[in-house]
Amino acid sequence: MASDFGVAEDGSLRRVESEGGGGSRIHDSVVNVLGSRILGGAYRPGEVLPREEELCAMLGVSRTSVREAVKVLSAKGLVEARRRVGVRVLSRDDWRLLDPVVLSWHPDIQNDSELISGLIEARRIFEPAAAELAARRGTGSDLAAIEAAFNAMRDSIPNDLDGVCRADLAFHRSVIAASHNVVLKGLIGMLEAALSASFLVTNRLMEAQSRALAAHQAVLEAIRMRDTAGARAAMNRLLDIAADDLQVA
Repeated sequence: MASDFGVAEDGSLRRVESEGGGGSRIHDSVVNVLGSRILGGAYRPGEVLPREEELCAMLGVSRTSVREAVKVLSAKGLVEARRRVGVRVLSRDDWRLLDPVVLSWHPDIQNDSELISGLIEARRIFEPAAAELAARRGTGSDLAAIEAAFNAMRDSIPNDLDGVCRADLAFHRSVIAASHNVVLKGLIGMLEAALSASFLVTNRLMEAQSRALAAHQAVLEAIRMRDTAGARAAMNRLLDIAADDLQVA
């Protein structure tokens, strides 16, 4: 039986006994716990984490597990390790918040209005442009992919929540791919992180997806008709619905 750790609903540490897994499970759990505490505000930017030996005692793990966890957090921009100083939490501006792994550590995305607003604003910047380019450049196979995703979304409502989430991701991913812009295509990971965060915070997701279905169809039809201005406008309307559902401006 291996010791594993997680974060309870109140943000406190809890020990979970799990079969097997060994060091990798313990290492992942330490990363999850520390990442959650940083994103949740228990350890704030500018603060220094407890010393290595304190973390070892707190989590019941080895120095190696703590050091490996710090390396992961450093790679994600959350902390910086300095000799004679310790491990300091970096400014939120340095955090790789669009990394799905980092988002998964967040213990309370629903109440992180700055993050949610930022995600919507970022989508407003590039998704309407991607839709416009898709209307101009999209091929027959591109259109087929967008349409297939829309049909999957429509068929998943109202009973298959996971299905509609997957289809929604596929729809927006396909629109960006149809732009045939190498830089925009590089933002697909950011888009998926933004949508995944939206799914996490929406407590009436299926209702929201039902309302947004017509807006998705308008994007599809504008791209099909090579209506570049219409595609941009339709995507903006779709994002208006998303912002309204998340109750952000």
